[in-house]
Amino acid sequence: MIIEALMKLSMLSMVGIYFIFSNTVMPSLIRQQHGADVMISINSVILNSAFYLLFFGSALSSLYLIATTQGCLRLGAVVFMIGTFTVTLLRNVPLNNQLKESQGQAEIWDHYLTHWVKWNHVRTLSSFLSGILILL
Repeated sequence: MIIEALMKLSMLSMVGIYFIFSNTVMPSLIRQQHGADVMISINSVILNSAFYLLFFGSALSSLYLIATTQGCLRLGAVVFMIGTFTVTLLRNVPLNNQLKESQGQAEIWDHYLTHWVKWNHVRTLSSFLSGILILL
């Protein structure tokens, strides 16, 4: 019971990370002259042991819940795995790498803002929906 609660908490915590980027961080960076440089820095700073524990812990939690539960809990875990973890690996991380390699070139930054933000909204909505489902 406690382990499952911690698993759910790890998944629910990701809602806050994705939401703060969609709601606050990215709209702020769009307004900054050196927004790309700040985002490159954020992408570097966020890759720390606490984030890795939460990010990969939540993904492992969702896999466990997919394999061992049914109904809304399983569906919530599936939504989480596809809509957050998979989207991050296939969409957001490659865009982060492209931005870093470009050293914040304006053309790449414009592309990044359009596509990274769109995919972050997907992660935000997916994690919210997942949260609702795993709490039912």
